[in-house]
Amino acid sequence: MKKITLLLSFVTLILAACSPEYIPTPPAYAPANTPVPVSTNIPLPSNPPLSTSMPFGMLAAPRSLTPIQQAAVALLSFRLNLPISQIKLVSSQAVTWPDGCLGVQRIGILCANGQVPGFVIMLEANGKQYEFHTNQDGSQVVPAEGVQASDPAQDAVRKHLASALGIDAGQITVVSDAELEWPDSCLGVAQEGVACAEIVTSGHLIMLEANNLDYEYHTNGDGSKIQPATLALTWERNGGIAGFCDSLTVYLSGEVSANTCKGKPLNANVSSAELQQLETWVAQFGQLSLDASDPLGVSDRMTRQFSLFGNGSAQPTSADQQALFQWVEDLYQRLYK
Repeated sequence: MKKITLLLSFVTLILAACSPEYIPTPPAYAPANTPVPVSTNIPLPSNPPLSTSMPFGMLAAPRSLTPIQQAAVALLSFRLNLPISQIKLVSSQAVTWPDGCLGVQRIGILCANGQVPGFVIMLEANGKQYEFHTNQDGSQVVPAEGVQASDPAQDAVRKHLASALGIDAGQITVVSDAELEWPDSCLGVAQEGVACAEIVTSGHLIMLEANNLDYEYHTNGDGSKIQPATLALTWERNGGIAGFCDSLTVYLSGEVSANTCKGKPLNANVSSAELQQLETWVAQFGQLSLDASDPLGVSDRMTRQFSLFGNGSAQPTSADQQALFQWVEDLYQRLYK
């Protein structure tokens, strides 16, 4: 009997040693300073979606954070490609969102009606703060702005426009980005004097916003080729005793495509003062087609035609029309001097 008792005790000790350690399941929400057990050996996806649901066991954020805060930290870490240790929790506040999109409107996304309890979480990385919206249990985490995954074409276009406008790229917002195939090597934008190879080119149509103005750009796949597409004005001058054959296309960004039969086509940018004047006219006048050509029948007749693609409603006076022609012809003269 004594041997049996000893044998049972030995078996009990072995089973106890082999039993897994008990790890309690964390609550859906715990106070900010409550330690929460996590598993760090499960890989996260390399590019989580804009709004993501991350199981609690997949988070590797500091244990002092709640599961909801951990989800926001993990998402920012992957969006910015930063170690979690470089991300700091600034604040976490309970709120009630007005809709199923958690108060973050996105183009093409319909939001379910109805209030949703949740949190607004502020994080800091590299000296910059980022805002996240969540629902109450953290199963939905939405970046409010500025933490979308970096895209080469978008980055290239933002830097390109920033250089043209003379502003910081951080002042430029990507409004939309559509992947499509352009019908030619000119990315769907015809230019005077430029031959376009009929080669289907994969790329992007990217809409940007800066200074309350919208700018359309066409790119190839990686953004190594960029073409502005928001026209501000076009100008042509032909004929006359001098035999003019000149044209200019000026985009809203101040980028210029110039062409003449007496020289090579060229691309340039207007000066900051010229850009300021151009933006004033675009805001003031609507779409205009002006003709300052010599009358028909005149010997060595010269044609001068000007089109403005404005957003306003005012009509130019005779003095305004003269100023418009003078501006563009001075620009042409400066480019081809």
